Amino acid sequence: MTGKYLEKIQQGIRCTNSYWSSKEVISKLVKDDILIENQSGALLFIEKTRYDFWRFYFYIQDMTKINWAVFENKELVAEIVVRNSKKERWDPVIRAFEQKGGFRIYDTFIRLYKDNTYIDLQGVDFSIIEKPRDEDFLEIQKLLEGNFDFYSDRIHSVEELKKLTETTFLIKDKGQVVAFFIAEKNGITLMLRYWLVLESHRGRKYGDLLMKRILTSDPEILRITSWISQKLDYSILAHKRFGFKENGLENYILHRR
Repeated sequence: MTGKYLEKIQQGIRCTNSYWSSKEVISKLVKDDILIENQSGALLFIEKTRYDFWRFYFYIQDMTKINWAVFENKELVAEIVVRNSKKERWDPVIRAFEQKGGFRIYDTFIRLYKDNTYIDLQGVDFSIIEKPRDEDFLEIQKLLEGNFDFYSDRIHSVEELKKLTETTFLIKDKGQVVAFFIAEKNGITLMLRYWLVLESHRGRKYGDLLMKRILTSDPEILRITSWISQKLDYSILAHKRFGFKENGLENYILHRR
């Protein structure tokens, strides 16, 4: 029933923050941790996270007809990716989320990319960098929860992290993880996920060393992307120092408590 409704909505869709295929969406909608709301000209659904909030997804034909009281007893986070050239079209949507839906802009991320993966490795020593063992992932997950944002950074579970073993690099001190870089490979694209050096170990060039390692880790990679909060000037500058450029995409993180 929901599948047919989704097909009907998609025929006249005006805005969505879901980039799955119809088949992928329908497979999600039958799960226990999904709540669905069919409205006149809209399909809205929320997905439970491991934390105390739900992620909000929408297919909307007419923004003026939305009943914003939906899921009113749930804490929600919605993401809206906007290309700068289409910002004028999306501004009214974001204003509606704020003024009518009770959301606020929690954070805004920009996407950076790098096509040329060449890095000068002359004199670079990677010997202190390790690949993770199974027992490291629980420690890494705790470090993610202690240093990244629950709402905006999509913190991976231990099981999800283990699937990224081949694109995870770390540095230890006295057996403890003190720095790591985690990425995810998708065809010829490498998506950078988490880059962390503990405050107690900064100033030792661990961050630069890990970046050089991950940028040169796979000869099949032709493009590298990274989403970074606009608040993190130092991280944006660090990426640009390695040749990353902005590609005109912004991701608005909207939060409703």
